[in-house]
Amino acid sequence: MPNDFFRFRQFTVWQDRCALKVGTDGVLLGAWTVHAGALRILDIGTGTGLLALIAAQRNADAVVDAVELDPAAAAQARENAAASPWPARIRVHQADIRHWAAPARYDLIVCNPPFYKGHGTPYDRRMATAKHEGALDLEGVMRSLAEHGTAAVRASMILPFHRHGELLAIAAMHGFSPLRECAVRYMAGKPPKRMLVELARGVHAPVRSELAVHDGPGTFTAGYRRLVGDLEEDF
Repeated sequence: MPNDFFRFRQFTVWQDRCALKVGTDGVLLGAWTVHAGALRILDIGTGTGLLALIAAQRNADAVVDAVELDPAAAAQARENAAASPWPARIRVHQADIRHWAAPARYDLIVCNPPFYKGHGTPYDRRMATAKHEGALDLEGVMRSLAEHGTAAVRASMILPFHRHGELLAIAAMHGFSPLRECAVRYMAGKPPKRMLVELARGVHAPVRSELAVHDGPGTFTAGYRRLVGDLEEDF
C-alpha cells in the first residue's frame, strides 16, 4: 500500500484521498518541464497537486491554476497547496477542463493525462477516470491546450511510448508540434516505456534525448538524480 503522504524537499503531498498517487511518471514530468519564463501555468488533471507544486517551486514568478475533476482529489490538492510555501500562487479548481471557464490564457500547460487505451478499466470508478481514457482523451487534451494556451504556449506531457505517434498526429491537427522529446526507460538497457513531450504551436525540429530512471534494482541513474535533485529528499 502506498504511504498516505510523499515528502519532497520543499513540500509534502498528502494523497490518501486521491485515486492516483505520487509516482515516477508525475515526478519525471514535473522535473523535466521547463517552467522558466511562464507567468501563468495551468495543470490539467492535477490529482494530488504534485505538478502544480513543482511548478510553484521551480518558478517564483508564476501563478498556477490546477484543475481537477474528482471532488475528493481537488479538495486534497487544495489542502496540499495551502500547506506549501506558495499558497498565494496556487489555485485549485474542481471542474471539468472541457467546460471550465479559464480566467486567462496560459504560457505553460502541464498534463499527466489518463493515457491507457484499449485495456480493461479498473473496477474502481475514480481510478478508471484517473488512468484510463474516457470523456477526456488525447483529442480532448489537445483541444484544451489550443483553447487555453497563449499564442506562444508550451505544453508538457507524458504518455506511453507506443502512443507517441498518435499524440503527434492529433497535435498536428490542432497546430502543434514537439519542441523537445525524451524517451524514458524505467531500467537502463530495457525498451522505452514512456515519452516526455513538450509541444508548441507551429512546426519545429524537436530536440530528442533519452533517460533511464534505474541502472539497477533500487538504484537511480546519475541522469535521473540530476533531474530531480532539487525536488526529492533522498534516493
